[in-house]
Amino acid sequence: MRPTALMLAATLFVGVLIPGTAAAAAPSITTMVPAAPIAESNATYLAKAAISLGGADATTGKLKDGRLWRSHGDGIVVYSDTRKALTVRNALAQAWADTGWENGRFGYPTAEQYSYGADTRQAFTGGILGARSNGTSYWLPAPKPGDFTLAGSGWGHGVGMSQYGARSMAEEGKSATSILQYYYNPATVTASTSSAASDIRVQLLKSATSSLSVAGGKMRVIDPTAKKTYTGAAGSTLSFSRSGTSLSYTFKTPAGYDVIARDLNKDGVRDINPAPQANLVTGKLRIQWEGTRAWPASTAATLLINKSNAESTSPGIYRHGVLEAGILSDQVNLVTSLRLNDEYLYGLAEVPSSWPSAVLQAQAMAGRTYAMRKVNTLKSSCDCNVTDETLDQKFTGFVKENEQLGYGAKWKAAVDATLTRTSTGVPATGKVVMYAGRLADTLYFSSSGGATRNSEDVWSTPFPYLRSRSDPWSLKTNANNPYKTWSQKITQAKLAQVFGLKEVASVAFTKSADLTIKSATAKSSTGLSKTLTGNAFRGSSTGVGAFSAWITSIKPIVAAPVATTINPRNFCTTTVKVGANLATAVSAAVEGAVICLDAGTHKPNNLTLKPRQSLAGNTRSNTRLDGTVAVSTTVSGTLQRIYSTKIPATAPTGLACTTGNLCNSTQILYANGAALKRVTSKAAVVGGTYWIDHKNRSIYTTKASSTTNKYTMASATRSVNLGTWSKLGNVYIIGYANPSNTGALWLKGAHSTLYASTVAWNHGIGVQSNGQSTTISGSLVRLNGQSGITGSTGKNSIIKSTEISANGWAGYKPTTFTGGIAASGSATMKVSGSKILDNRAVGNTSGVRTTNGAVVSVSTSTVSGNS
Repeated sequence: MRPTALMLAATLFVGVLIPGTAAAAAPSITTMVPAAPIAESNATYLAKAAISLGGADATTGKLKDGRLWRSHGDGIVVYSDTRKALTVRNALAQAWADTGWENGRFGYPTAEQYSYGADTRQAFTGGILGARSNGTSYWLPAPKPGDFTLAGSGWGHGVGMSQYGARSMAEEGKSATSILQYYYNPATVTASTSSAASDIRVQLLKSATSSLSVAGGKMRVIDPTAKKTYTGAAGSTLSFSRSGTSLSYTFKTPAGYDVIARDLNKDGVRDINPAPQANLVTGKLRIQWEGTRAWPASTAATLLINKSNAESTSPGIYRHGVLEAGILSDQVNLVTSLRLNDEYLYGLAEVPSSWPSAVLQAQAMAGRTYAMRKVNTLKSSCDCNVTDETLDQKFTGFVKENEQLGYGAKWKAAVDATLTRTSTGVPATGKVVMYAGRLADTLYFSSSGGATRNSEDVWSTPFPYLRSRSDPWSLKTNANNPYKTWSQKITQAKLAQVFGLKEVASVAFTKSADLTIKSATAKSSTGLSKTLTGNAFRGSSTGVGAFSAWITSIKPIVAAPVATTINPRNFCTTTVKVGANLATAVSAAVEGAVICLDAGTHKPNNLTLKPRQSLAGNTRSNTRLDGTVAVSTTVSGTLQRIYSTKIPATAPTGLACTTGNLCNSTQILYANGAALKRVTSKAAVVGGTYWIDHKNRSIYTTKASSTTNKYTMASATRSVNLGTWSKLGNVYIIGYANPSNTGALWLKGAHSTLYASTVAWNHGIGVQSNGQSTTISGSLVRLNGQSGITGSTGKNSIIKSTEISANGWAGYKPTTFTGGIAASGSATMKVSGSKILDNRAVGNTSGVRTTNGAVVSVSTSTVSGNS
C-alpha cells in the first residue's frame, strides 16, 4: 500500500505509536543487587522521621492489617516488617481520620505525599486525599486506567521519497532530479526508451455488478461471443452482472431502449426500440469510445464508470484507453489499457497539482518508474498490471488531468516535461530512476517525522537506494504538512489487548536512529510490565494502528477528577441515636472508627475515645453533649425554689473539692437548655434570672417548672476525653462542672482535635488541652466559668479560626485558670486567625495568662475587652 500526500489510506504499511512523554533510554542489562531487608530499611526511615517530623509524641499503635503506626509532631509513620514505611503528615492525617482511617474507603497510604499546586495530596488504596492551604480537605476517586493519546508526526511507511519533504525542497529551488537523487541516493535519474509507447493494464473496478455510460461522443461494444460490434450514441449505458461463469450485459440507448436490434416476434422484420435484453459473453467484452487512439475522431468522448473511484461517490471519468469487462472470481472485473508514459500518468493522483512544478515532475518520474517495474507482470488477482488504488498508485483518470483553474493542465505539463516524443507525438523516452542498470523500486509516502526509513526496517529486503535519510523538509513550514504533528486516541481496552495486560497505567518508549519508535513498554497499576517492538506496537493488525512510526508522546488521558470536600458524616462507621448508650457504642467501635451522632441531646459523662476514633455530630446547633441534671421547682413565697445537694452549703473559695458541681463558686441554671442570668441577691430575682442560696442549698427563680419550662443544672464532670489522634466536632458542649482544674472537654492524647464546635456555659474550664500537638479549629469557646482553654504540658498546640470570649466569670482562684487562655509548665500554643474577647479575671488585657515558662504566641487575631 502506498500512502500519499493526496490520498491517505487506512491500510498503510505503517504502524501506530502511542504518544509518550519523552523517549526513554533502552533498558540496560545490569546485575541486580538485592535490596536491603524492609525491616532494616524501615529502621533507617524511622530514625530519620524522628528527626524530620519533630520526634515521637505517643506510643506506637497498630492498624487493622497489623501494620504499626507511630505518631510524631508532624504526622504518623505507617510501617511493618513486610511493608515499606510511609509518612502521612498532619494535614493529610486529619483528612484520613475524617474518612475512618484504614477502616474507611481509602484504606492505606500507597506513596508519600506530593504537591499539587498549592495543595498537598497523597495516594491511598481507595483514592487520593488532599489538603488545601485554607485547612479544608477533600478526596478524589482512585485513578482508573483510562484511554491514551498517541502523538507523533509524519504519515506513511517512511521508505523512499517523502512527498511533503519533496514539496519543501521544491519551494527552496531544488530540481526534480535533485529531489529524487537525494531520497533514492545513490540511484540516478535517466531517460529510458524501454516500454516508451507501451500500454499498462489498470484495474478500475471489481464488483458483483457495475454500470457505465458515455458522454460527449459515441461508445461501441465488441462482443466476442456474438462476434458483433454494437454502437451507442452519447448518453448510452452499459450494465454488467454475472450469469454463471459468463458476463451478462445490457446495452441501452439514451432513451432506455435496447441498442441491439432484434426480431422478437419472428416475423422476419427487426423490431424498432425493443425492450432491453441481457446478452451473455463467455470472454471479455471490449468497450471503446470516440476520440481515443482505438477510435480516432474529432469528438472527444469520456467514459463514466459508477463506483470505480473508491474515495468518491461520483463516477470515475476516463478519457483514454480501451476498457475490458469480464468475470473474475465470480465478480465483474473492469480493466482499462492505456499508454503508460503519458495517458496513465496524466491520471496519477498522488500529489496536488497546485504544488511546485519540480515536485510534480519528481512525482511523475517516481510514478513512471514504479509502473515500469509492473508493466511486464500480469497479476492474476486483477488481470492487470496495477490497480487504481494506493495498493499500487492512485489513478483517477480524466478527473486528475481535467482539474479546474489550470491545475490539470499544470500536472499534464509536468508529466510531459519528463518525456520526449516522436514526430508523430508518440512517447520516445521517459525519465526514470535507475540503480545498477535496473529500475529502482521508487517507493514514496506522504511525510516523515524528520528522517526516512531503511526498507528492511519496514519490510524484509534491504535496497542500497532505500536507506534512512535525514528529512527535515517534511517538518518545515514551507512544506505546509498537515501531518507535521498529529494525535490519535487509543482506548484502554485496545492497549490492554495489544500488551496482553489486564490494564495499562503508563507506556514508555524508545526511539531508533531514524527517529521512529523502537520499543514500547507498558506498565500496569500493579507493577506488571510488557515490552513490544515498535513495529508490533504500532502495527494495524497486531498493534494500535498508529498513523506513522514517528511517535513523540504516549500520554494517558486524565479527566480532571472532581474534588469532594471531606465531611466526616459521609464516612460514618456507626451512628448513635439520641437516648442510646454512647459509651457502649464507643467501646464497641474499633480504633479509627468515625462515630456519628444523630441530631439531638446526648448525655456523655467522662466518655473516653480510643486512639484515632472520631465523634461527629450533625451540626453544632442541633447536636448537644449535655452534662446537666434535671431539677424542678416548688413554690416559695413569690418565687420558685430549687433544692439540690449538688449546691454546696458554702461557696468554695479554693480548689479543695471532690465533686464537679461543688468546685465552683456558683452553679448554672438552664431553662429549656439556655443558661439563665445569676444575680447577687434574692431581692434582685426577676424573670430570666436566679440567685443561689448556699446555706440552704437552694436556687430561687421566678417561673415554675413544667412540661414547657424545664430546668436543668450543670452536674456531670466532663463530656469527652480524646485519645491520641481522636477528633470531636460539630457539637455543642454545655452544662459540665469540672472537678479541680479540668475541662468540659479534655484533649488528652497527642494530635487530638476539636473542630467546628461550641463549648459554652460550663462551670469550670471549657477545653483542657494537655496532649502534644493538639488542635482547636473553627470553634467557639465562650462563657465558661474558668478559662476558655488551658494547657499545662502539651507542646505545639494549635488554636486557629476560633473565638474565645467572655470566659472566667466564675472567678475562683483567679490567679490560675481564669480568662481566655491559661497555660503553664511546658505548654506551648500558637493562636492564629482567632478572637480573644471580653475574658475576665486574667489580670491583663491580652486575655492570655502564662506561668512557669509556658509560651502562647498570638498572631493575626483580634484581642479586645479582656481584663
